[in-house]
Amino acid sequence: MVKQNASLDASFWINICSSTVVEYVRDYFILYVPTVVAQEIRYPLDVLGIEAYSPTLFNRWVQNGTVTVQDPKSSVNWYQQGENGAIALALEHNYLLLIDDANPYHRAKAAGLRVVGTAEFIILLYDHERLNYEAAANAIRQIRTSKRQKRTAMIVLETLKRLKGK
Repeated sequence: MVKQNASLDASFWINICSSTVVEYVRDYFILYVPTVVAQEIRYPLDVLGIEAYSPTLFNRWVQNGTVTVQDPKSSVNWYQQGENGAIALALEHNYLLLIDDANPYHRAKAAGLRVVGTAEFIILLYDHERLNYEAAANAIRQIRTSKRQKRTAMIVLETLKRLKGK
């Protein structure tokens, strides 16, 4: 399997860490993150002194080279700084964009970027038989996203299950 270069937004990182599938991310993506997103992810640890799982794992992945901090040369002014940085990096290098915030997700797609949300990644893992149906459904339930997005993801997951004959 060929890994894809991907620009990481904090929304995707936080969701993927709250699910049970974070370890699969490095099997599919070569992760790049702008400094402003890295600061968002590290905020609980660096500013509040809270040794939470998400920033601790992020720091470990930066230290071992799983995540590379890379800033875009250009910028966009669409949303908040982190989302703008992740979008600009994806645009500049033709990376996938890993993001879960609904408005930036849809705007980036409309701008021609290849965008992946956490729910889509979980469905991909099910399709690739890395997760069984129950594990995929539980992972979707764990992520922080709208009821509509969860419902849509569960419909896609159920449809895929039926197509697979399981």
